[in-house]
Amino acid sequence: MFQQLQEGIKFVIEGVELAKKPGIRPYMFIPLVVNIAIFSLFGYLLIDQLDSLLSFFEFNTDLPGWLDWLEPVIAVVGSVLYWVLLLLGILLMLFIMSSVFTMMTHLIVGPFIGLLAEKVEKEIHEIDYPSLTLLQIAGRSFKRELGKLKYWGFRALGLALLTLILSFIPLVQAVTPVLWYLFGAWMMAMQYLDIPADNNGIEFKQTLEMMRKDRAAAMGFGGAVTLATATPILNLFIIPIAVAGGVAFWVARMDQQKPAQTQ
Repeated sequence: MFQQLQEGIKFVIEGVELAKKPGIRPYMFIPLVVNIAIFSLFGYLLIDQLDSLLSFFEFNTDLPGWLDWLEPVIAVVGSVLYWVLLLLGILLMLFIMSSVFTMMTHLIVGPFIGLLAEKVEKEIHEIDYPSLTLLQIAGRSFKRELGKLKYWGFRALGLALLTLILSFIPLVQAVTPVLWYLFGAWMMAMQYLDIPADNNGIEFKQTLEMMRKDRAAAMGFGGAVTLATATPILNLFIIPIAVAGGVAFWVARMDQQKPAQTQ
């Protein structure tokens, strides 16, 4: 199991190497720019809202004269709490919202991501499916992304309700970040392994079945992508790398599982 997890993680590194290839770089531009724009805009808005919520830690105390010496102490404590909670809040939002931003990006630039995946697969081996026009890919990928968004939404809602319940149970509530991380790992693996699967004519349900047969490696790959997506700066560049890594994973571990009629 641990070996499979490590093998899954290595595909992210392979994605970095593939993304450096001259024939791949031009197809990274649009997904990269849109991803940077979405993360920057929504990141700024979320941080601004979090800053407003934490403003009550900016104490403006007016104590009686004999307690004047406490005012700077209270101000320092409030300032430290503000910055600590702001940092923790930013990290938490990046972790939970990373999959949301990723799916938004995929909805907007799905055709270009599909085209990028096709070019990456051609770098690895000879593809056995017909190339489509950007317009053909657009219609197919938008419908596919909506299906994945539905798959994610119901499960995220269920996990959110479970998190709410566990928050009332001391000690047990500590497992909720782990549950969200595991959930994010599976979603990221699904997101990026489904792109080459779609290009190869595999239905979404079939993609999930194929992933379950190689669950540990898929979780290793998705877990590494999740950490990268929740890491400031790195999250701006992860989508093209994850697409390339997902294609490498597909070719190495899933392509041979294709049903005979799609060969």
